[in-house]
Amino acid sequence: MNATFFNWNSRDPLFDEVAHYVVERQAVSASAICDKFCIGFNRANRIIRQIEESGVLTSKENDNERVQD
Repeated sequence: MNATFFNWNSRDPLFDEVAHYVVERQAVSASAICDKFCIGFNRANRIIRQIEESGVLTSKENDNERVQD
């Protein structure tokens, strides 16, 4: 999905914190997000999808280089 069409108003309340964490670590995993933010796996996956849709991460197909500069 193109970041232009991302609905910034409907993002998860933890979106900014998780996005910052992901960019800082240069890696992402739902289990790491679950542990760091004390949230469930499904919510962590939803946030990851939102971060991908916003353009912060590339799609999972490019797993070696998911984080954008």
